[in-house]
Amino acid sequence: MPLLHLVFQGCTNLKVLFLGVGGWISKPILGHTSILVVSSRGGGLLLDAGEDVVRSLYFHGFKVHDLESVVITHLHGDHVLGLPTLLMFAKHYEKVSSLRVYAPRESVSDLDALLRIVGVDYTGVATLLGVSPGSNVNVGDFTLYFERAVHPVPALSLKIMAEGRCIVYSGDTAYNPALVRLAENCDLLIHEASGHHEDAHLYGHSNVGDAVRVAVESGSRKLILVHYYVDTPALRAPLPEGLEVYLAYPGYELFL
Repeated sequence: MPLLHLVFQGCTNLKVLFLGVGGWISKPILGHTSILVVSSRGGGLLLDAGEDVVRSLYFHGFKVHDLESVVITHLHGDHVLGLPTLLMFAKHYEKVSSLRVYAPRESVSDLDALLRIVGVDYTGVATLLGVSPGSNVNVGDFTLYFERAVHPVPALSLKIMAEGRCIVYSGDTAYNPALVRLAENCDLLIHEASGHHEDAHLYGHSNVGDAVRVAVESGSRKLILVHYYVDTPALRAPLPEGLEVYLAYPGYELFL
């Protein structure tokens, strides 16, 4: 059993499963960033739908009907191109009829167009719902709080509150003081780490140093890095005292 898995063995309540952890041009073995949060009741919340997300769900023992909702943080391909297949499975194999798909309000019409262009009629299967920075919604066992991310297209970061726990997902973003406030004293910060300093900041992304900075400034207890560039980043010691930092890999799971 992997050491990183052992760290969280014995914890209860919320489960977080990393289905994919790569960016658009990462090594294929990393997949594209998609994260499943499961409540103790079994309700599933999917954060982004990268390519191959359906295969990953099935591989890890889940199905589309286990999902109550999906959040698409923005419409870049590595975060959304798995959604058409997911909705096709929902309609033709699993007879899902009430899936809620949240996306930036400015992008809902484009998301609808994307689905229809590739031949996905999601009528009666899913509802596309636009959300704005500063808004919050109740989704099954979860309450979601949204903030604007710093990215070239409309993009969201979000906080998930459930069962007395707090999880924050950066989505794709450069360093953002609003994200620091959103993640204040959270149990878990999931933050992108897309490349070296210059590469990341040119394109509205963060590097490892930015992610650690957000974790420290927010007082987050654990930091998990995702959305790597070509390969996994390096963690250079010393890291800030008291902060647990982990590199996610496909299939990595933890319990809060």
